Amino acid sequence: MAQARFTFTAAPSLDRVQFALVEYAEVMDDWRPAFRTIEKMFYAHERHLFETSGTGKGAKKWPKWKALSKNEPPKGGYRAYKKRVRPGRPILVFDGALRDAASGGPGSIRGQIKRRSMVIGIDPGTKVGVIARAHATGNPERNLPIRPPVRFDGNVRARETSFGYAVSQVLQSYIVLKRKEAMRSDPEVDEIFTFGKSASHHRARLAKLRRKSWK
Repeated sequence: MAQARFTFTAAPSLDRVQFALVEYAEVMDDWRPAFRTIEKMFYAHERHLFETSGTGKGAKKWPKWKALSKNEPPKGGYRAYKKRVRPGRPILVFDGALRDAASGGPGSIRGQIKRRSMVIGIDPGTKVGVIARAHATGNPERNLPIRPPVRFDGNVRARETSFGYAVSQVLQSYIVLKRKEAMRSDPEVDEIFTFGKSASHHRARLAKLRRKSWK
């Protein structure tokens, strides 16, 4: 039985999703349909992060991104400048470039979905990529707190809550659908390899995974 091992890394996050799929992964010679589903889920997840100042909309939430220090001089510093020229803008949103790059717009990684691999997130080679890294790591000397613009829980065992779990379930569902397609000429074998569920059941499960919010 073949094993496909995956490491899902999104720049500039420090989190990773690592797991092995053993359930008939040899039938998958092209993972791009599954990867595109994961890409849409990831960028939707990132949009939710920016809409909620970092907490997300999943069942379990992250702590809110910290505001800049209030100890800055009242007439100087970035905090005062942003308040003056961009009043009311949420945390990590000045002109929207970082938010757009994190959620699939300009500044995001493009063209890195291939048959056996994918890379998504903020393009580290861009100006906004440098800014994203600075926020992800923080800078105590400049009173810049750690506020990762790319944030997800890579724990694949956190059933029904983590993004890592969602990624694993998407890939497993695509394996089942591919196996069902390969075995449709033999109903008995087909039932064994697809757990007695129809193709429409697995497609509905994928749709549910895409709609749900994850941590």
